[in-house]
Amino acid sequence: MDVLSKLDLEHLLSGRLPQCTVTCTINDDGCLSINVAGPGTNQFSISQIERSHYHGEDGINKLVREILEEMVMSRQATHLLDQ
Repeated sequence: MDVLSKLDLEHLLSGRLPQCTVTCTINDDGCLSINVAGPGTNQFSISQIERSHYHGEDGINKLVREILEEMVMSRQATHLLDQ
């Protein structure tokens, strides 16, 4: 994943998160920041992703799984705060 361009990453992640709008930024240090806008007003950001830790198809799948897990935990925490 560390050799993919910003547009390549956005395309790959958008394909695996089809109901979301994904925007990526590659920082000066090579780390990745991702913004995911889901249906409605749901928005999620994650930064300082070390791209060299995610290799090939397995790396993309791992990153998508981690993004989804973080989104679920964030939603659960938000619902707990709303109670």
